[in-house]
Amino acid sequence: MAINELAEGDLAHTDDFIELGQVPRLGDYLRDLWSRREFAVIVPYHDLRVQKVNTLIGQFWHFLNPAFTFLVYYVIFGLILEVDRGIDNYVGFLVIGVLLFTVMTRTMTDGLNAIESNAGLIRSVDFPRALLPVTSVIGQMMAFAPALVVLFGALFLTGERPSLEWFFVVPGMVSCFFICLGTAWLMARAGFAVRDLGQVIQHVIRLLFYASGVLFQPSQFIDSELGVRLFAINPLYDVLTFMRWALMGEELLPEVVILLIVYSLVLPVVGLIVFMRAEHRYAGS
Repeated sequence: MAINELAEGDLAHTDDFIELGQVPRLGDYLRDLWSRREFAVIVPYHDLRVQKVNTLIGQFWHFLNPAFTFLVYYVIFGLILEVDRGIDNYVGFLVIGVLLFTVMTRTMTDGLNAIESNAGLIRSVDFPRALLPVTSVIGQMMAFAPALVVLFGALFLTGERPSLEWFFVVPGMVSCFFICLGTAWLMARAGFAVRDLGQVIQHVIRLLFYASGVLFQPSQFIDSELGVRLFAINPLYDVLTFMRWALMGEELLPEVVILLIVYSLVLPVVGLIVFMRAEHRYAGS
């Protein structure tokens, strides 16, 4: 199905071929991407529908999986290790952190493997290769939708109620999408250039897990104000902090908002440009 849809698009865009060894022009490349926008949505949607279709619980796993993931972390870090120091609603704090961190890091690993896992498609059909990371990010965002039920359910059960700040969830998720998109493009290029990078990415993700404030509020464990503010350099931390402010009224430093906006605007542009520079080489993967 995927090859057929892309092939049909190629017949309608025979003028879009680029000379081998040349970097495509950004404007033409973006138009080519936009012309295939339906592919970027339909393919991950159908992939999501068929996932777990033959399991005992079927599509309910899309709800149960994030719930089980959260429960594991809550039992270990909330009940056993008691790292909820200074956080009134640790359940809400943790569920926001775990679920959002999971979807963001999954886009990283998907992006890393985007070229290698689609090598046959790349050799068979001419299309903008940047479409592959776009499709994987959209797919992960679709998969995250059922987790929102778990997230808002946990917030309601722990006493959180809607407020005007909840409207900021929309720009927060938009920022999350563009940060994930830019990161996926960068990871795709890095994964193509260094094939063994997949061996170390899980260790990097473990480090990011603790450097993103998923489990704890840095200000409660770090005495240095500078040390706390350095967390804002991490875009994952900025997304989590912004969403916790919107949904729970947690503290939000000005630099977090500024860097979140900067990352949302800069990462996709830089990521796409870096990815495009090797566009003509991906077919040789």
